[in-house]
Parts: sequence; C-alpha cells; structure tokens
Amino acid sequence: MPAVREQLTPPSAPVALDVSQLPNGKDESLVLLQATSAEYLQTQVLNSGEWSGFLDLPAYLDRETHLLTSDLTKKGRSTAWILTSLNLPANDDGTRQILAACETICKDAYVALDGKLDKIVSHGICSVFCRSEYRGRGYAARMISELGKQLESWQQSNGTKGTFSTLYSDIGTKFYSKLGWQVYPSDHITLPSISQQEFDEQARILPSVRDLTFDHLKALPLVRYTETQVADSSKKAPSTPQVAYAPTAAIFQWHFMREEFLTRHLNQPFPVAKGAIHEQSGIALIWARTYANNPQDWHLSSLHIVIPPEVELDESEQVKIFASLLLRAQLEAQAYAMQQGVEIWNPPQVVLRAAELLAKQEVKVITRDEEHLCSLRWNADLNEEVVWLGNEKYAWC
Repeated sequence: MPAVREQLTPPSAPVALDVSQLPNGKDESLVLLQATSAEYLQTQVLNSGEWSGFLDLPAYLDRETHLLTSDLTKKGRSTAWILTSLNLPANDDGTRQILAACETICKDAYVALDGKLDKIVSHGICSVFCRSEYRGRGYAARMISELGKQLESWQQSNGTKGTFSTLYSDIGTKFYSKLGWQVYPSDHITLPSISQQEFDEQARILPSVRDLTFDHLKALPLVRYTETQVADSSKKAPSTPQVAYAPTAAIFQWHFMREEFLTRHLNQPFPVAKGAIHEQSGIALIWARTYANNPQDWHLSSLHIVIPPEVELDESEQVKIFASLLLRAQLEAQAYAMQQGVEIWNPPQVVLRAAELLAKQEVKVITRDEEHLCSLRWNADLNEEVVWLGNEKYAWC
C-alpha cells in the first residue's frame, strides 16, 4: 500500500475523460497495476461517495489513513490496485487514468485436506469501485477477473499458488459469481437492544459473564481453537477442502480501530468492551460497533463466536451461556445507541437457540441477497465443494 499521505487539503478527483476516448472492458490495452501514493489517494476521493458513510471527505481520508497503521495492513500487507489503459494520456499531475480500483488485504488463513492442515496466505478484496462516468463498459469485471489471477501468486512464498481469496458483494449474487467467486451462506439474526432494567431482570437467572477488553482478547488462544476446528473438520470429511481465516489479534484490531475512530468522531465513550466471556468454559462472544450511514441501521456486530474445542458442556448448558453473552451484547448496543440492536452472521444452532431463549419466541433467520454476500474464489485444481469455516464478520473487510 502506498505510504500514508502528508497533506492537509484533500485533492479533487481527476477530470473524467470523454467517453469517446475510452476503450471497452475487453481492450488489450487495459492493465491491472498497483496504485502509486497519489493514485491511491485519488481512488479514495473517487470512492468516498460510496464508502464514506456519514463522514465528510477529510474525515473519511483520515479514517483510511488511520487503518493503514493497523498490524493487519502495515508492512505491505495492504495493496491498492487500479485498472488503467496503456493508451490513455496521463493526468496533468502525471497520475494514470483510473478506470476502476480496489484494495486487497493479506491475511493468515488455513486450508485442510485429507486431514492435513496448512497455514497459508489469503487475500480479502475490498473497496471495489468504478466511477459513475465510466460504468457500463465492463471495467469492474475486467479488473476483478485480472485480480483473481494476480492473487494466485501475489505475496505467496516460494512460488506457491494462493489457495483462495474472498470478497463481500454489495451488488447481489450474480456479478462476482460469474467471475469465479462463489456465494456462501450469508444469513444473520438480530436481537434488539435492551435497557439496564431488562438486562438485570434476565441476567440474574443466567450464568455470569464478564467483559472482554482487547488485552484480554489477545491472551485467548483463538488461533489454536481455529486450527483444531479446521483439522477436526477435515478428518471427518477428508476429501473436502476446509478453509478458514485465522482469528488473529491483528484482524480484530483492524475492526476495533474502525469503531474507535467513529466513536471519537461521534463523541461517544471509548468502546472498552470488545466482547464478553464465560470464564469457566472459555465460551465467548467478540463484537464491534457498526455505524451505517443511517443511524437506524447502527448495530453491534458479532465478529467471532468462540467455543473452545475442549468444552465438554452439553448443548443446553451452552445455550444458557450464549444467552448470557447475547444479553450482555444487547445492553452494550443500547449504550451506544445501536438502533438495530445486535447482529450475528451465520449463527450456529446453539446461538440461535440462545437467541430464542432470550426472545421467548422463534427468531427469524434473514438471508441476505444484496449486501455483504460472503464470496470465495477457490484457486486449486479441485472440483469439490469447499467448506468455509469461521464464515463470520471478523473475516469481512
């Protein structure tokens, strides 16, 4: 990723070319290239209308610069890409024409086959954008197609082939699936926020839990849990590839830095509680605050559901523990004016039962068909269905 900028006045977007000058999306002159620092800044100005939410342009640029200092993205682990044409004239400042743009983040991941677990490098794709003046010419499709091939070797060690990459579609199921990214289950449930009185009434009959700070979270063996889960799942279905992103401290830090920036911007209290844990079992829920453009859509997102592999509690006991964790999340949502409450992606059955225990009724599972569609491109030469374990919000970028 280009270096952090050092200018106070946000730049303006490059002037759009006349469409008569533009090649079509299949033109041989089109190339996918890493953006320079100036070009990366231009892509942020261009995409700010889509991705800045309620932030103005200076605040949006500050947030993106802030995120580049995270352990997940620094030291070259984040890359800005542009689709340009070798035949188009440069801009007045020497930058290349940006026909489409995106970013990728390098993440630690696992893949298991025939019971053998391998630690790999995978990439999450984000901030996909094509300026409105250039849409309808196939640029985004060309960029993503070229990127899929590029990521098979990008930042891989010893000439190995990258196993998979992921993205989260906000434009439905068809566009990215045609380019090789299969849509995976993209379900969620929501629970309303609750008052302190409501919390106290229900908490007294549930197991006790305590808040998790980031320091507490970093001490949990979450990566080991995932390694065990992936390996055990592979042993049960040895011929089916099993994949997961490693729930590292760096990946959670990135999410927390987003929410902390926005809580400061909104003059809200610093978000100390990053989740809650049942100390006797180690069962935990990790969350982050999600601030959408419309306050009615603000919610507390479950990032990761933690069930240590050595837990021997029966399901009914686990249900009560998760009910207590979800209840604490509902109270936290109220404290930060999360009008949509608590949202849990792809909840396992034990969490769904816990939600219904709290709600005292069936909880509707919502299938997303437009936004945040979990999508995975499998690069290996296998035709089997790939199982994506840990398909939770922590993997989103």
